[in-house]
Amino acid sequence: MQSYYTLMASLPQLPREFDDGPIPISAATLRHRVSMLDHHDRQTVQQVSDFFRWDRQPRDRSDAEIRATHRRLVAEIRHPLVAQLVHHRFEMRMLVAALRCQRSGLPPPEFPELPLAVWIQRHWDEPCFRLNDRFRWLPRFCQAIEDHQPRRAQWHLFTELWNHWSRWNDQYTFSFESVVLYLARWEILHRWASQNEQCGRQRFHDLVDDILQTGGVNC
Repeated sequence: MQSYYTLMASLPQLPREFDDGPIPISAATLRHRVSMLDHHDRQTVQQVSDFFRWDRQPRDRSDAEIRATHRRLVAEIRHPLVAQLVHHRFEMRMLVAALRCQRSGLPPPEFPELPLAVWIQRHWDEPCFRLNDRFRWLPRFCQAIEDHQPRRAQWHLFTELWNHWSRWNDQYTFSFESVVLYLARWEILHRWASQNEQCGRQRFHDLVDDILQTGGVNC
């Protein structure tokens, strides 16, 4: 489709790493460029945008709400890459929530119905839930949490997302999938640039406090 070529050619190249320099395009300009897509594609992009908006506001989410959101997304999303992207991000969310609950001495949260959830519950009392080989970033993330370095932990998390989605992007050229993965990686750039060490540390403590008070997945 010609619009994909036109759109992707109009977007500045993203940096090699998510923490390497300023964001090359503003949110307003990016929205304007994406508006050249047809109605169906814009609807799919809106699904991605809505998911990221929901995902970056994780506080005050009950286990039931998270499960309901996962079921709704599975039922609504039709594009294979978008479904993969959401599934991958949900797995990351589950791991982070589980690790923080485990560290606080809480029982396993009630996760969405996914094979990873069954594995985590089966290996709840083991370090990193015996997932070190499958998720190579996990030991580094755990160590950062243990060392009370929330920004470093977030860096490991974003590094995994960025590298994973960049590898996916290498499979596509001037396609709708390229657009989706550009937006997904731009979201990481935006979230990282919006943080600072003090806010990151405070958010970590707030999230742990929420877990201890509610016993939920609010992390």
